[in-house]
Amino acid sequence: MTKITNVPLPTKSKFLLLFERDQGRCVYCGMDLKADYDRFMMATEDHLVPTSKGGGKAIENLILSCTVCNRLKGHFVPEPAIDPVADKRKYIAAVRAHIMIRRSERLKEFMQVTHPGQIEYQ
Repeated sequence: MTKITNVPLPTKSKFLLLFERDQGRCVYCGMDLKADYDRFMMATEDHLVPTSKGGGKAIENLILSCTVCNRLKGHFVPEPAIDPVADKRKYIAAVRAHIMIRRSERLKEFMQVTHPGQIEYQ
């Protein structure tokens, strides 16, 4: 029998570390991403500060997000600038507000498609 030595133990992926840290919930909308397999498959790593805006790939710049919130956030960065390190809660709250506005806009479009001419919006 061959003895195996110095085999590194498997480490948790960055995704699983985020999942644990953020308690399996989308940081933006609160969706429970561990409720079932389909929701788990909606879980994504999101960059608080998008890489296109200078954000890094370190775990401190990553949060757990559902695919809908991640997509609606896009490359958004709050203005006026909020330091995501010094005031992470305020930064996330500003991003969350942006996402909720985008959700509302998409809901209006959905209603226009599914109920054309029946609902008027201002």
